[in-house]
Amino acid sequence: MPTAIILSQCSGEQIDERKEKKYCWSSAASRIQASFVVFIIHIFVLNSTSKKQTRLGPPTLLHIRVQYYSSIYFVLFEFMYYWSFLTISISTDHVIETSLAERIEPTIESANDNFHMWSRDDLFLRFQTNQTTGLLIDQILQFEKQYGENKLTPPKKPNYIWIFLSQLLTGFNIFLWIAAIFAFLAWKPFGEPDPQIANLALGILLCLIIFLNGILDSYQVIKSIKIVASFAKLLPTLTTVRRDGVEQQIIAETRSSCDGLKVNNANLTGESKAVSCTTECTHTIMLESKNIVYCSSIVEQGTGEGLVIATGDRTMIGRMSKLTQGKGGDEITGLHREFNRFLLFVCVGTVIAVAILWITWGAWLQRDHPTFVSYNNNIVNSVGMIVAFLPVGLPSCVTFVLTIVAKRMYRQKVLVKSLQIVETFNSVSVIATDKTGTLTQNQMTVTHLLWDLDRTLALPSIHSNGPSSSQQLNPSDRNAIELIKCRASSTTNVSIEVIHDLLLGACLCNNAEVQLVANVELGGNTVDMVRETKIVGDAADTALYNMCSRACHIDMIETRSKNRRLQVLPFNSNMKLMISANKLENSPSMVLILMKGAPDYVIQHCSTYKTNQGDVELLTNEIRQMIVKRQETFGKDGYRLIALCQRSLEENEFNEYVNANHSDRLHGFPSDNYTFIGLYALIDPPRDEVPDAVLKARHAGIRVAMVTGDHPTTARSIANQVNILSSEISLNNGIDTFQSTKDQNGKIIVDLYRNDNLLEKHEVAHITKHDLNIREGNHPDGEKLPWYKRMIGSCKNNFSDPTSGNANEGVNRMNYIPYGVVVTGCEIENMDDYMWDWVLSHQEIVFARTSPEQKLSIVTEFQRRGEVVAVTGDGTNDALPLKYAHLGVAMQSGTDISKDAGDMILLDNNFSSIIRAIETGRLVSDNLKKVAIHLLPGGSWSQIWPIFFNLWFGMPLALSAFLAITFCMINDVFLSLAMANEKPERDIMARPPSIRSQDRMLNLRLLFHAFMLAGNAATFVGFFSYCYYWIDNGVPFYSFMFTFEHFGKDPPLPQSPEELRRMTSTAQSAYYCSTCIFQMINFFATRTRYASIIQHNPFWGKSRNWYVFLAIIGSTGVQLLVTRLVWFNNTFQTQPIPVKYIVPTIGFGMLWLLIDELRKLCVRKWPKGILAKIAW
Repeated sequence: MPTAIILSQCSGEQIDERKEKKYCWSSAASRIQASFVVFIIHIFVLNSTSKKQTRLGPPTLLHIRVQYYSSIYFVLFEFMYYWSFLTISISTDHVIETSLAERIEPTIESANDNFHMWSRDDLFLRFQTNQTTGLLIDQILQFEKQYGENKLTPPKKPNYIWIFLSQLLTGFNIFLWIAAIFAFLAWKPFGEPDPQIANLALGILLCLIIFLNGILDSYQVIKSIKIVASFAKLLPTLTTVRRDGVEQQIIAETRSSCDGLKVNNANLTGESKAVSCTTECTHTIMLESKNIVYCSSIVEQGTGEGLVIATGDRTMIGRMSKLTQGKGGDEITGLHREFNRFLLFVCVGTVIAVAILWITWGAWLQRDHPTFVSYNNNIVNSVGMIVAFLPVGLPSCVTFVLTIVAKRMYRQKVLVKSLQIVETFNSVSVIATDKTGTLTQNQMTVTHLLWDLDRTLALPSIHSNGPSSSQQLNPSDRNAIELIKCRASSTTNVSIEVIHDLLLGACLCNNAEVQLVANVELGGNTVDMVRETKIVGDAADTALYNMCSRACHIDMIETRSKNRRLQVLPFNSNMKLMISANKLENSPSMVLILMKGAPDYVIQHCSTYKTNQGDVELLTNEIRQMIVKRQETFGKDGYRLIALCQRSLEENEFNEYVNANHSDRLHGFPSDNYTFIGLYALIDPPRDEVPDAVLKARHAGIRVAMVTGDHPTTARSIANQVNILSSEISLNNGIDTFQSTKDQNGKIIVDLYRNDNLLEKHEVAHITKHDLNIREGNHPDGEKLPWYKRMIGSCKNNFSDPTSGNANEGVNRMNYIPYGVVVTGCEIENMDDYMWDWVLSHQEIVFARTSPEQKLSIVTEFQRRGEVVAVTGDGTNDALPLKYAHLGVAMQSGTDISKDAGDMILLDNNFSSIIRAIETGRLVSDNLKKVAIHLLPGGSWSQIWPIFFNLWFGMPLALSAFLAITFCMINDVFLSLAMANEKPERDIMARPPSIRSQDRMLNLRLLFHAFMLAGNAATFVGFFSYCYYWIDNGVPFYSFMFTFEHFGKDPPLPQSPEELRRMTSTAQSAYYCSTCIFQMINFFATRTRYASIIQHNPFWGKSRNWYVFLAIIGSTGVQLLVTRLVWFNNTFQTQPIPVKYIVPTIGFGMLWLLIDELRKLCVRKWPKGILAKIAW
């Protein structure tokens, strides 16, 4: 919606001013670049100093080492310090305050020439339009050329080169740069006077790998950006305008200045801090004037028309966008934190390993075995150690998995706004869902008219054949009523007068209307706009419109034109009613006031009721109870009932009453002495697939709570039909309820009932209103913390969820109360923490007659008790719950505000799509864990032990730095990408939701399996092939163990030093190939957490994964290339491997696969046993 001057309004129109949340990320790319410059300067100084010292004379070894150590360590410390700022984010609230208004106001007013102070005639003259016709078609192209499209200038597109450079300098690539620099230093100057070309080649190889990783990561990042951007194009914003005198819906971007805009209020309900709007200028400052509305405004109630005076960047929101552009960022999600923790683990592990390496060398080897490992060799070992700890394939796999999942979810009719939010699905423990349109088919139909105490008229189907449009009827025509009676499937004695009142009320007290609508049809990645006439309005109004026009063949346009509307109070979800005032065709001096809404709310305004004979009788308490009983009777069958009452006044009396009471709750409408007419019975059948989806959610440990504005009886009936109140629990065990009353001292006493039997009495304590900082972890009251506390908090935010401290463990997920509970909105107001604990501990929960504020309270109370909440919503009233829930699920059919607030959008408005999305989120979490547990054993554990064995046991190095790098950077990456494509296991929806504070991607159980089990197995296999080669070639075990610098000399060996170097290279190649082959077999053990390979085989069925065979072919090809190509043999000292040294690895691998299958069998058979407790 652009900036618009209000031309006219109906009673109660109010605009809500909202806050916007922005997230600012601090980037340290320039600091990193600076640190590289410092690094280069240090190296230049080091080289210069070295040359100068050579000219002046040989310095002492200690002097050189201290000089190099101090400089390098200083630069590394500086580099790591700058790197630590890469992921720091500080969240701030940007609220439009006086200071911001002062910054924006001059530009806005200069752009719009203070139009809010102009008269209506001057505005129409200035913009060449009028209120009746709006823009003419010929003017539209002219204004589009003059003002452009109605959209904000988008932020600058991400620079692909900058993305590539940032990928080179972040994440694991930082460690690779350090390793590459060490490799170059090991070549020169540390390798002088006899520099080894292998160290230079190693440094070049690391640089190539860094660039290849940067290209791959950049490709995945750019691809994910394009996917999310393409999703946004699939959801165009539609708006209603008047052009050539016809109201029609268009894409908001094509709206031009001067379109007479009518605010649609079908889905709009109450918000706090509203501002009453007028048609006159109330302040010289545009921001303070009440006759202008802005793009971010929300109509609370009432309707009005506005003249569009600014679009795109010339609007207020456009000016604000320019002030804040470039300051936004993504929220840190659980996936970010998991990756940061993984990075921290790698960093700490690398530092500890390298520190042990140098302490061992400096404190022992340099003193006792000075010629065994040279200073230069230890630098190369450090390079291998750094690379060994890096699961380089993980970042690419993360982005790769999310990209695949985003496309898969789109095929399942789910759009995600951020790829990182997908991981949140794994933790969802509660789904708070609407009823209409989500659980039901959103095809609400009026089936019965009810009046008096027992009268019912079953209406014909809307698909029944009837008179053509030329034969349409009028509700005031008595013959028309007789025709309706004859066509209805009822034998009840029907009162013509009462039916007339019910049909006339459905026609007049109704905001639904026929409009020219641009329907959005999604096909692939394109959007097709198909224009057609459609009834536009909320579900109930649309059902009543259809009843009149299609079931009863009433001419709605003629009826409304003959009974002109004077004033209207649109439906409000807090009052749950709508009121309209119309001048009657047959009584020009009379005004008919119609009130329509929830029966229990409408009946409070009634003092009489109309009988079947047309008599008006006193509405006694006994009659009220009988009406309520009828409502509950129909409600038990899933019907939603809407009540209608009316009151007639003289026009003069009505005007006087409105003027005298304009500011009251009903905006001038009378609040009492209405006559109750009858009830409309509507039904919206549940979707066929929802009951099974709810059962699937319960099987997955996810509770589904219904939150609806319907009557408790109707809500309970629908909940029974869709298994939210299941036969296993609610029907067999029973339903809990409670009622609250006040005693003589004014204290609230709550009676808790189980199956209508008193269970407990509770005196309500102080009711605390909790703030809304649950999701964001903001400091209460906007208090500004000291800079160092903000920095510490930001650092913590990168590694742990700040909201975890807010979670109260009042709800134990394993000990829910095995009963259902039904709670109404009026009871929510009297609930203290004890009552919230009691209600939210139930297995099955239904909230009925709830308001938007109460829905938000339900979300925050769930969150305070440690639950991860997904909330569905489609109206403006759902914006705050969608925003503050962990996962906001908006509907495609919902309002733009709800879709903007949600994290994902259901294109088919189907509850079952949420369950499929949760399954996909669990798959993401599972696959990332599988990637991590696959990379750690071979890529980390089996790579560091050859270095430690070399130092501690005095044996030749079992794995060269080049082969370790090749294994980590190439072989393992092939298999990890294949692991990212794994299909879900059979029990993926049989496990309870992940607990964020406990189920980490890296936890002790996963590390134990990766290192102690799979890692040690891989290390054993590698050393077995290594030792097997030496022993088989005449070098006994004692001849290469604990020999240190005496290898080949003591005890003496017949081989020459050159031949021993060649044999060492062959043994290293044997270790490398063995671990590669073992990882291929270990892939089949790792691809399932609990399921057997037979149940989840990769060859056929739903679990097939043919990418693994491509990965095996690629990994085998790399092994052959590295070990058999002469250039690699000469440059990196590799050698071909006879097959007999590799064959035992296959046997050991199959044995490991069998052992792991037995472990999984034990876990499945004894889920509470020791193996199950330590299973990853």
